[in-house]
Amino acid sequence: MTDISRRDFITAVSVMAGATSTVAPGSSGVLAADRNGFMAASSTGPGPAGERPSRRPGIQRIYALCEVTGGGQKVYGIAVEYDTDIDAASLALDTYSAGVIPAARGFFPGMPQEPDKNATTDATQSRPVFAIYTNSEATLRSDGTDVAGKFVIAEFRYDPDLSLPTTDSDKVTLIQVKDIRTQGGAIYAAAKTIWDNAGSHGNSVVIRGVDAWEQNHWWWDDSRSAWLEYSIYLPKSFLKKGGENKSYPLLLAITHSGTSYDGTCAQTLTEQCIATIWSLPEEQERHECVIVTPRYERTTMNDYWEHTSDVENTHKLVQMLLSNTWNYGNPNLKDRTDKVLKIDPKRVYCTGWSMGAMTSLWLMAKHPETFAAGLIIAGQQRPSDVATLAHQRLLIITGTEDDKATPWNEKCVPVWQKGGAKVTRPSERLDPSLIFPVDDQKLLTDQVQGYLAKGGNITFLTFEGVDHMASARKFFYIRAARDWLFQYSKR
Repeated sequence: MTDISRRDFITAVSVMAGATSTVAPGSSGVLAADRNGFMAASSTGPGPAGERPSRRPGIQRIYALCEVTGGGQKVYGIAVEYDTDIDAASLALDTYSAGVIPAARGFFPGMPQEPDKNATTDATQSRPVFAIYTNSEATLRSDGTDVAGKFVIAEFRYDPDLSLPTTDSDKVTLIQVKDIRTQGGAIYAAAKTIWDNAGSHGNSVVIRGVDAWEQNHWWWDDSRSAWLEYSIYLPKSFLKKGGENKSYPLLLAITHSGTSYDGTCAQTLTEQCIATIWSLPEEQERHECVIVTPRYERTTMNDYWEHTSDVENTHKLVQMLLSNTWNYGNPNLKDRTDKVLKIDPKRVYCTGWSMGAMTSLWLMAKHPETFAAGLIIAGQQRPSDVATLAHQRLLIITGTEDDKATPWNEKCVPVWQKGGAKVTRPSERLDPSLIFPVDDQKLLTDQVQGYLAKGGNITFLTFEGVDHMASARKFFYIRAARDWLFQYSKR
């Protein structure tokens, strides 16, 4: 399939949340201990790099511009920060030699005990520049047009199949091989200096739609000595003046067991798009909401239908948010200090994949009063435990090669029908090739909406040839499924 630019389908762009390091030319690329983390929204460190004083004329530092996809975090460009505004007319596609260092061998996003993707000594792989323009921020622009500023954006091509597993670390390199001109008329000459984005506190990385999340929050219950770590996305309108007077939908997005055990909040947000696809600017424009994703220290639910206390703790986290007393936004950022978050109790939704989908099914079955609807990707439950879902709104999506989720949901169908559910379960198996590219889903949308229009409160769709692992990488990109979730309110 022909590569295309991101501007072909992105309809909004994000604002840079802040940089993490100061970069020196020719540095070794060795990362600090927090190498896989990011703390953009909750950082108390320096502000955006553009606000820092310049140390010398010319390049100040570079940033990897990333997005989290179904296949993990990928590098889509490099932002080059200068000390002053750059004349866009002096730029060309061959102004820079740019590249990305491959992820460590054996790294596969979302797998337990995976190696650190940045622990690699492999050489940089050249990455062609597809578009180049100036910007006032270290971020990609959907239209690729020049905006006056000190950042030059070198944008790469990418494969439109966003389910392909990443091969990228978040380490990038760049050489300025052609002269450029500043807006003031000065010439910054080409040089052989190799710049990278590594520094003493980790790599300088901007992640579209993800940097705005706040990590490492805690729900706790002193009476039970119980706690649960989670990350939260706060809508942009909440952070504006008066945003605390508005009530927001809440989406509980539960990830999979691969980010448990030695995982971090950063990994739950960057190794799959399960939670972060909902925080992309274009998605928030369609369905503005608060998003919460827990980080578990163990598998919450296994294949024997046994579960840990974290399942109920997750519901208690939701109840805490529904109490409309949450005011734990970063106290170091004025736009969220002492603001009390309000949640619309009629618009609470649940989604997840694998273990996250199993946990979602359990929570919706045991607490039917809480959730308005659930999008279940490749998760299963014992039929007798989820009989009460007969009265819930569910969209379940699996693959034909998933030998757990598909057959177990088949066993649930007659139980739900006996309980009074209207179940839409077509015999047709859908074509996964219709999912990508994401801006060309008309046929798929017509098919999915056609089944949803049949009026079932439970709809169960299956895609041909998709196995369990691929379902996470593909199915969250089905726009009709995401749109379906937010159309419901509790009766």
